Amino acid sequence: MAINRDKIAGILTNEDMLATPLLVLCLDQFGTSFFDWEPESFDTEILSRFGVNMPTVNRDKVWALVSVLTTDLFYHSLETFIPACNTLAGSEADFDDYDPVTGEEAAWGIVEVGLIDPPKDGETPAERFSHEIKSYVGLTLQSEGVTTPPSFMKPYVEFDRDPEESIGLNVGPDEHMLAMYAKRQQNERDDIESYVRSRLEDLIAQLRLLPLTNGDTSKVAAFITQARSLLTGLPTPEQPAPAAV
Repeated sequence: MAINRDKIAGILTNEDMLATPLLVLCLDQFGTSFFDWEPESFDTEILSRFGVNMPTVNRDKVWALVSVLTTDLFYHSLETFIPACNTLAGSEADFDDYDPVTGEEAAWGIVEVGLIDPPKDGETPAERFSHEIKSYVGLTLQSEGVTTPPSFMKPYVEFDRDPEESIGLNVGPDEHMLAMYAKRQQNERDDIESYVRSRLEDLIAQLRLLPLTNGDTSKVAAFITQARSLLTGLPTPEQPAPAAV
């Protein structure tokens, strides 16, 4: 029992852990009752049971997903979406200072939340997100030079453009510049896809190693199955997505 306790303590204090495995472990130990606890009570219980202080960044990861499961703010409020995406990517939540997300952070936030909070029957994953959130993601990608998002992100992105504004780069007949622009677009998309793929692989590995004592391991298997299906859907260097400008 002491070995299991030490293993759980090691996981809870490992800042490389992703939010979903941390949440699953907390659910296994406390059930959903901890959703109603104050953060201070949560910290006290962790210390009492496992003899460790959970790093703030890990506690923020857990509470970001608790917020997803108990409210719809992630889908409608930038004041929640932005710090939640930062937190799920590994930063402490900061609700006082504006810390804009990157395209990679937005992509991973959307993917991980989709795993933990799948859409209801008859609902598409993207329709839960407000125009404000989708426009923000679009603006973020544009600021990084991406005018055509990765295929898996397209449903979650809206670009607020003047109807008469041309899309893409106006390079005239210069085929070399057009090819350079297309290459940059593809590289940016590849970077986002690689980031999400790497995190999905980490998530699968971390879920497999959880020392669950009370929970339903079939639910963990379901998470892994979902993550694997997302991995299968992401392009690989050997099977690139169709180029788009």
